[in-house]
Amino acid sequence: MDWNRIMLRSFLSTHFFFVLCHHQRGAYPSPLNYHGFPKSCCTSVNEVICHGIPDDRKLKDGDIINIDITCYLDGFHGDCSEMFAVGDVDDAGKELIQTTYDSWVEAMNFVQPGKNYNEIGAIIEDYVVQRGYTTVRNFVGHGIGSLFHCKPNVLHYRNEQTNGKISPG
Repeated sequence: MDWNRIMLRSFLSTHFFFVLCHHQRGAYPSPLNYHGFPKSCCTSVNEVICHGIPDDRKLKDGDIINIDITCYLDGFHGDCSEMFAVGDVDDAGKELIQTTYDSWVEAMNFVQPGKNYNEIGAIIEDYVVQRGYTTVRNFVGHGIGSLFHCKPNVLHYRNEQTNGKISPG
């Protein structure tokens, strides 16, 4: 994902990232043709929460973009997503980017064998609500493995879903 930070410029289209993602180190782009998805990555700009489709739209100074990349390599689908500022983003945008990142770090600091998956959502929700944000309930985090979007589903909010305990591997 580091090359995205280097390559990010306000005159580029989101299609540019599709081209980069499609030709990376022999891995197959998992989203391509998944339930009809037409591209190799997701590029969600500004108010688009997730799963944005790369197109010819040019990024503008002040945009926020989330780039979500999943590749199939050596029998596994590996998923990563990161939010970036394009040029000079206002203070509210910078705060949003930092809050989402920090909530992710808080959740990752919690993760260890034996902990319940559903507790991750409470950590994320508690962190962002204290800063004036809410979580999105229409989408979930998911496991990585030999199947794309496999279990466990990880809700990003406080919940009582019993979906198991974290284990190594």
